[in-house]
Amino acid sequence: MRCLPALLLVAVAGPLSVAAQSHAPAAKPDHKPVAHAPASHAPHWTYEGKGGPKDWGRLDPAWAICSTGHEQSPIDLGGPVASHKARIEERFTSSPFVLFHNGHTVQAALEKPSELLAEGAKFQAIQFHFHHPSEHTIRGKAYPGELHLVHKNAKGELAVLGVFIAIGPKDNALFEGMLSRIPRHEGDSVKFAAPVDIGMLLDDHHDELEDVYTYHGSLTTPPCSEGVRWTVRARPLQVSLRQMQRLVEVLGESARPVQPVYARH
Repeated sequence: MRCLPALLLVAVAGPLSVAAQSHAPAAKPDHKPVAHAPASHAPHWTYEGKGGPKDWGRLDPAWAICSTGHEQSPIDLGGPVASHKARIEERFTSSPFVLFHNGHTVQAALEKPSELLAEGAKFQAIQFHFHHPSEHTIRGKAYPGELHLVHKNAKGELAVLGVFIAIGPKDNALFEGMLSRIPRHEGDSVKFAAPVDIGMLLDDHHDELEDVYTYHGSLTTPPCSEGVRWTVRARPLQVSLRQMQRLVEVLGESARPVQPVYARH
């Protein structure tokens, strides 16, 4: 597993080898766990071993594109898919959400979606979730984590904003408010009744030009559906080493390996 070493004593500000702050007060969630709807009877998949990424395309005929697709995600960035300066055109809103553990990751279902403009089309944010280590890499190197803010438009098309998570020198206050109540077991969930400013949580630099990577890809979990419009922010969100270790304790290994870029650029 590529888990963050438990004995890592030096804070890492940049990406890690694949081999190898918001200051706003945190919202307080409802302390009572809420029931999570039972999952459908899809084939069981994992991130390693039997049922892992190499097997996904064979587990269900509907997932064949996981093995055969030519626009799969994640990918290594910084080569054919280079960074460019752009404004991330997301109009963030404060939203209550339910944070739940679905057995593969911890995911937040947003009640009040923000709006993303991607390639001239409007998308509504529906959820965000986490991966460890980062699924996308930059010139072969991964960050300790990655957050995906998933959007959908009226046609059912998807767009995802990817934000790397790096280790900084101090705790991230808003991130701590979520982390302190993070569900630790599959099926557990917690309601954050007070709206949380998603833009502040992601350390959004509203209307500023910054380095981003954009490309057409797929979902990074089965069914690996293609046609997803990806925007990956080069600037990472920073959390402390202690916070990253706690997140890793919950997530474990939760990243699909990078996929061939093929003709994308």
